[in-house]
Amino acid sequence: MIKITDIEDSRIANYKSLRFTPQTHTNKKLFITEGEKVTLQLLKSDYEIESIFALHDFYQNYNEFIKKKSIPEEKQYYADISIMNQIVGYKLHSGIMAIAKQPEPTSLNNLTSPIVVLNGIINSENVGSIIRNCAAFGIDSVIVDKETSSPFLRRAVRVSMGAVLNLNIHFSENLSKDLHKLKDLSYKIISAEITGKSVPISQVIFPKKYVIILGSEGKGINDKILDLSDFIIHIPITGCLNSINVASSSAVILSKIFERKI
Repeated sequence: MIKITDIEDSRIANYKSLRFTPQTHTNKKLFITEGEKVTLQLLKSDYEIESIFALHDFYQNYNEFIKKKSIPEEKQYYADISIMNQIVGYKLHSGIMAIAKQPEPTSLNNLTSPIVVLNGIINSENVGSIIRNCAAFGIDSVIVDKETSSPFLRRAVRVSMGAVLNLNIHFSENLSKDLHKLKDLSYKIISAEITGKSVPISQVIFPKKYVIILGSEGKGINDKILDLSDFIIHIPITGCLNSINVASSSAVILSKIFERKI
């Protein structure tokens, strides 16, 4: 293992200044896990781990899992917590992090119903929360359009509590085109939006194959995407507010879907 004593050590460049996801992570299709729980999930997964940066105790506690992943010792870094805090740029709750390679995107044909679609959701914490809700309520297939923040950004992975590691994710370059393809595969398109045509979710009978589209808080679902909907649903709320947070909406909708399955 390599002890890091210099915050400018180039070997831990991918861990430097992590308040926001570094552009190098995006360019190289990397992502980072933080904390013992999420990093342990990563060690138990099939993901390819590039390196680990942790307190020395982590290696002693999880040596068995680290050996199974065949991570080279020269990619196993450790440091005192004060050094780690200076490198990443904020105070760590637990000194355990790892860099892994993003998986190849799941093809559209390999997704399974129900599919959750994220349309223009920019806030990465909302994305992470939705991903976590998907895992909690038994959804394993997600489509992310090109306007939506990647679920592999640091904050999204952290907020999802590592749930992103267990989902099949398709990155759509043309959401309209992909939705048409799904229609050809007998999927029904359901949009979650408050409109003059929307119906309360309690009145909906979900078909055998369908997608649920969630839109951004500011703009909602894109009009062109909304026009592709077979029907539109909403969550009944009091007149005090126009809507609720998209991540909260996803929890309500997905819980209703889950209840009808069991």
